[in-house]
Amino acid sequence: MEQAMTVANGAVLWLLAIIIISVVVVQAALYLRMTLNFSEKYDILTAEERGVVYKTAAINSIGPAVAIFFVAVSLVAMVGGPVTLMRIGVIGSAIFEIIAADLGAKAAGAELGTDSYTLRAFTTSVWVMTLGGMGWLVTTLVMTKTLDKAQDKMSVSNPNLIRAIGTATPVAIFFTLAINAAVSKKWLSNITVAYDDLAAIIVSATCMILLTRAGKHRAWLREWSVGFSLVAGLSVGYLVGQNLA
Repeated sequence: MEQAMTVANGAVLWLLAIIIISVVVVQAALYLRMTLNFSEKYDILTAEERGVVYKTAAINSIGPAVAIFFVAVSLVAMVGGPVTLMRIGVIGSAIFEIIAADLGAKAAGAELGTDSYTLRAFTTSVWVMTLGGMGWLVTTLVMTKTLDKAQDKMSVSNPNLIRAIGTATPVAIFFTLAINAAVSKKWLSNITVAYDDLAAIIVSATCMILLTRAGKHRAWLREWSVGFSLVAGLSVGYLVGQNLA
């Protein structure tokens, strides 16, 4: 494992990581400039409204960033800093990267974080992480225009269906992710429930609903809803886990 970590934290990978993240930062800056120019050209948002957007986006980014940070710390110890920076900075799904790294290690006959994790296993992990993440990027490249055209047609023929899909899709995605995080199952008769994760999910979801409703009267609660919900979920999950241990 020592040899693998030496390469994983080497200067070459750090250089590649910096180049890739620099591309992402430049893209974000270009998109921001384009949106600001578009807003000013068509007078979409006032200066005050833009200030609210900036503040809300900054606040709501805190919660997800904290969650990713804690998972990324573990990933750094397993595959090194540069690979973690490249993957989290581009894809942003720390959980997926850990699963992909683990699958790659097992494919090479090794285990993450153990002496069996050789340079060959590290290379396999990186390939699995990279190829696994390419699916999202390729799908976005190929399907974006097609989906955009389909949305335009549906918005004319059946706008209510667009709203229903827009509401149901994220709910279904997060519900599936939540269930998979809290429930481990191989067969219908062999189901294990992680009660600490389940408690965290329930509390976080409840806080999001309550704070969103309260935000109708106090806007700042809606702005902080993601961060508050995350902290509440993590706290309750930790306490439940301690009591179960």
